[in-house]
Amino acid sequence: MKVKFKEKTYETYFQSEVSRLTTISFAPDQVDESLLGFDGAFFVPFIGMPGLIPYVRAARWRRFVGLPASAIDRFGQELNDRLPQFNLNLFVQYKRPERMTRSSSSEWQSWNAPYYRYATEYHQQKLLEKITAASNGRAAVVYASPAFWTNAELFAHAEAGTIVTNSNIADIALLTGHHRFSYCSAGHFGMGHSEPESIESLPFETIIRRGVNNETLPFTQQLKDLEQIIKTVLKGDRGSERLWQSARNAIRDGRSIDGSLPEGGWLGAIYSIVAFAHAFDVRVTALGLGSKIKRAENPQLT
Repeated sequence: MKVKFKEKTYETYFQSEVSRLTTISFAPDQVDESLLGFDGAFFVPFIGMPGLIPYVRAARWRRFVGLPASAIDRFGQELNDRLPQFNLNLFVQYKRPERMTRSSSSEWQSWNAPYYRYATEYHQQKLLEKITAASNGRAAVVYASPAFWTNAELFAHAEAGTIVTNSNIADIALLTGHHRFSYCSAGHFGMGHSEPESIESLPFETIIRRGVNNETLPFTQQLKDLEQIIKTVLKGDRGSERLWQSARNAIRDGRSIDGSLPEGGWLGAIYSIVAFAHAFDVRVTALGLGSKIKRAENPQLT
């Protein structure tokens, strides 16, 4: 049977904890209509975004009122001056697994105990593998799924801030050739199927910490580089590229005052990233991993 809670609820709590593991995070697919998509997307202590970008949207209007997109793009330098720099892009495909309790279950022999499993989608898997290859170490690409199954457990872990530590993380690159993944506990161990293969990914905290070694980039450059990775991956895949472009056009039409986006700008890059997230059901987060990581609150990051 499927776990009791919705995938989106689990994803929201997981993302909240990711924000606390780093100096700063920006998840531009969490779009809030009141302010350029930033309200629910930024984890930026002490920064008043409304004062920085006075560009608001009337509640019932389809388009923004205020500055055109080209003018908004010029705010990028001020954002760069105020924000810490960024090191890593995190791509997470959240999974709502089944909980298997019968000895007749297909993967039972791999565990001989109750376990969880989820299916991978072939085209999505291949696309995310390409993201890993094209990122040159600046992206971590993983599946994340809970190792608990009731709403009571979900809310208890959310209150305690232990959603991540009670999740199973699988490196997407290690699941090449598998169409299912199973596990029986939290952490980074599992089995790929149909031909059983042991899969050991890096611990999630280690994945995040490895980003510290990456070159730091200003906020707007991080977004523009990420857009280029996405474009590189989609180039030549006509079906995926058309789907992504359709999603981008839909987002743009609803949020820009003149229907245009400056090519090469950071605002256009946000729309590209949002479109990728929507088209392929992946949460994308830019992370800043400087010396301000809260080691006292997260001793596992030492």
